[in-house]
Amino acid sequence: TWTVRIAELSEGDPAVVDAFNRASRTSAQGQIERAEIESNPGEHWNFEARGQVTFRSIAVSQLILGTHYYGAHPTSYISTVVIDSRDADPIMLTELFVDEQAGLNRLSELTGAEPRAENFVNWLPTTEGLEIYFAPYQFGIALPETKTVAWAALADLLAPAMAGIAQA
Repeated sequence: TWTVRIAELSEGDPAVVDAFNRASRTSAQGQIERAEIESNPGEHWNFEARGQVTFRSIAVSQLILGTHYYGAHPTSYISTVVIDSRDADPIMLTELFVDEQAGLNRLSELTGAEPRAENFVNWLPTTEGLEIYFAPYQFGIALPETKTVAWAALADLLAPAMAGIAQA
């Protein structure tokens, strides 16, 4: 069985509402499908996920945290959705930086993760900075980990078109 409670937008720019809601549903569905794949057919399993929406000056985002109850220990799933409220397009982490590799290198220095885009795939823009969600075992422990990189530490690398993401 599974239960998913994600937030959906109902007001605002129709294109942004549609893009955000579609991306959020797709992300949650991906977690459900992963739980199904990781469970043996015919055996009981349970999955629960919940979403939390945040708004920034140029983006609307959602963190979706899922827990798959199967086997000896529950498994945590993490996914994020970040939509540009100016054009309804998803914002990829690498788009934040003038120089993609320089941005990844800085994130690596400040978090300890290797400077590869796939290591920073789940992120949200917050008031405090770039909040990055790392998967279980990414740093050797079985639990997910969250690290926040202050906007001030990234300011010199932000693409001009993305500078607004650091503002409330």
